[in-house]
Amino acid sequence: MDPSLVDAMMPSLTAAVAAYGANVLVRAEDAAAVETVRLGQRLLARLRRNEDVQPRIDVAVQDLASALGDEDFLGALRAQIKKVLEQDVDLASDLETLLAGSRVPAQATGARSVAVTRNDGIISTGDNATIQR
Repeated sequence: MDPSLVDAMMPSLTAAVAAYGANVLVRAEDAAAVETVRLGQRLLARLRRNEDVQPRIDVAVQDLASALGDEDFLGALRAQIKKVLEQDVDLASDLETLLAGSRVPAQATGARSVAVTRNDGIISTGDNATIQR
């Protein structure tokens, strides 16, 4: 299992939980939702298809929804997803396909964050940076 798959999933999953809280687990796809939230909903729906996995994912999502700013709960959801994907190669492949087919734009959050889909140069967000090529 490629660990970058989990990294690629987390912004969409977090956006879906932030938008709908624990209701993201049962909420139907909302036509007015932004693409990132809809992708997060699709990722969660696919993760929850397995009856053995669903309770663990549900608890992690509900915990994160109750404390969105808590990195521990974000890490707990990430850990559950990682465990699931390490055990189910087919699911990992399905999710990679889902992510590859999405049109989610790059997102940046936090101070001095940078969002790019492709970069062939230098990106600097530091004060008084000296850049040499």
